[in-house]
Amino acid sequence: MNTATVRVLGLALLLGAGALARGQETETAPLAVRAAVWGQVARPGQYLLRGSPDLLELLSQAGGPTANADLTRILLIRERDKTRRRLNLDRLVASGEPLFIAPGDVVVVPESGWSRFKSNLPFVSTLVVVANLVVTVTLMARK
Repeated sequence: MNTATVRVLGLALLLGAGALARGQETETAPLAVRAAVWGQVARPGQYLLRGSPDLLELLSQAGGPTANADLTRILLIRERDKTRRRLNLDRLVASGEPLFIAPGDVVVVPESGWSRFKSNLPFVSTLVVVANLVVTVTLMARK
């Protein structure tokens, strides 16, 4: 390649990079999709994903679900049409059909019922002990 060709190619690359930096679409650059994932994932927050991302890609970017996640009741909130949809990730994966993420989507991964129960167990145990103590004292007072 001659020097003029290298300069033209270099200038084209710089112009393309400038367009991307300003958020403009070019023919070769995929669109970016901004979506958020909250709840029981390792790194909740907003993510900028390239191309046509699906739900699994968004969850992966967020570090995956935590051990406390209920993957059968994921909530998808679509900004574009203001709809809310409950998703069962097991069924979605089994179907083999990707669920594509749209710009502005919010995904909420809820805490499982078992996890909530486990986190409240110390409180429930304390309540049972206090109730047992009250019953014992009441029965002893009657004798």
